[in-house]
Amino acid sequence: MGHQIQAIIGKREAIQVFADCWAQAEIIDLPQDCGMVFLTDALFDGITELFDGPDREEASPLVLFTSAIRRALEEAARPGPLVYIETDYAGGYGTQAGILLERGQVALGPLEGAGTIDRLLETIGVWRRPGEDEFDALGLGRYRHMPGG
Repeated sequence: MGHQIQAIIGKREAIQVFADCWAQAEIIDLPQDCGMVFLTDALFDGITELFDGPDREEASPLVLFTSAIRRALEEAARPGPLVYIETDYAGGYGTQAGILLERGQVALGPLEGAGTIDRLLETIGVWRRPGEDEFDALGLGRYRHMPGG
């Protein structure tokens, strides 16, 4: 089974601040007082339209983390940190990458490779039980594809 998503994750208050800015943003409630918003095509287009401008070309493993997305997340990541993640797995092989935004700026990353998402989730206070990781603690394995995907 594959896993291919692009999403913003944060504690409920922080993710609500982001979602309140975008009509296309739908919050998915997660455990541990967290929420997630998929970066759907409609949300990506809405953000890109508002923050239209030349894209800063920066080497990054994050495919959809454009200058527009970065600006939108920097502005929203003031009441609490936000994590942006991308996964692309099929048959157990693939990639994961992410970035942490806090206090209006990039605080960690972009990072890629095994354990990246767990590391980023841990920085926002996600805890895990023995035998599981932070990804599993939030139940992210249930969300294998983007809406409409």
